[in-house]
Amino acid sequence: MKTLVAIKQDKTFETFFSKDNIALAESLGEIIWLDTANSTPEELKEKISDCDTYITCWGSPALTPEILEHAPKLKLLTHLGSTVAPVVCDEVYTRGIKVISGFDYYSKSTAEGAVAYMLAALRNIPFYTDRLKKKKIWRESDDYTDGLLYKSVGLVGFGGVGRYVAKMLAGFEVDIKVYDIAEISAEEKSKYNITQCGIEEIFSTCDIISLHLPYNDSTYHIVDDALLSKIKPGALLVNTARGAVVDEAALIKHLEKGDFNAALDVYEKEPMDMESPLLSLDNALLLPHQAGPTVNLREVITRKLVTESADYINGNVPLKNEILAEKAKSMSKF
Repeated sequence: MKTLVAIKQDKTFETFFSKDNIALAESLGEIIWLDTANSTPEELKEKISDCDTYITCWGSPALTPEILEHAPKLKLLTHLGSTVAPVVCDEVYTRGIKVISGFDYYSKSTAEGAVAYMLAALRNIPFYTDRLKKKKIWRESDDYTDGLLYKSVGLVGFGGVGRYVAKMLAGFEVDIKVYDIAEISAEEKSKYNITQCGIEEIFSTCDIISLHLPYNDSTYHIVDDALLSKIKPGALLVNTARGAVVDEAALIKHLEKGDFNAALDVYEKEPMDMESPLLSLDNALLLPHQAGPTVNLREVITRKLVTESADYINGNVPLKNEILAEKAKSMSKF
């Protein structure tokens, strides 16, 4: 197996390719390392010309038709990120090139993050921690905390992340409603103990609304002012999907009025505007886009995908993390 790894070689690179992972990759075949921060498209075309596998991550050069013209032997694209939409084109699939990514691992980790944010926001963990450490105030008689047990939870989107969230919530004995454009089979409804319904019902009835939609043309601002206006007083909106699926200006308006609470990991503009009104709102738990995967998982994901790539190329072992063309088209653009 001959592999081209085209990734910017900075501190982020080191979280994927530790010394052990570099040694592993080099033990499995010939590796060409291309630092995309200091290379040209011409270098990429030259180096990919006789490679079997192309490994990418966030910000790596996409496999465009022009690049593919210079990659006659390419059999596999291994993307260490989740969504492959930024690195593939239709020709990748028509050429018969296989595609794998860390989608499933990212989904599980993001689901973990979503549940963590629910608990942190409901129990108001940041507030009480900050008050105890900075103001030395112990529990007071009128303090109020909330919890996840026995709540009604609405999942907007039932792809990889949504399914893992539903699975993780099972122990909390919650009532789960799901909105998804695809019809969910009776078998899956039973497996995850969910009810499928319209998006309006979720926003108007659920105590917690968690967004798990990909970002594309059809989901831009799908959560608009009309839907936000339906949220019950005191309910919690969690967004670990993409910022642009929500009309952020409308969201800010409702949060400023105290209509409901929010736990936000993603924003329309990232890094977020440090002058954003969101930063001054007590009813908004804010995180800097880090729901998933946790940094420690990057090394694990790399090890698993590099090994899977070698098993496929060298031994024709079936792929476990393949992303088919239909799935790729539904993934977020970034």
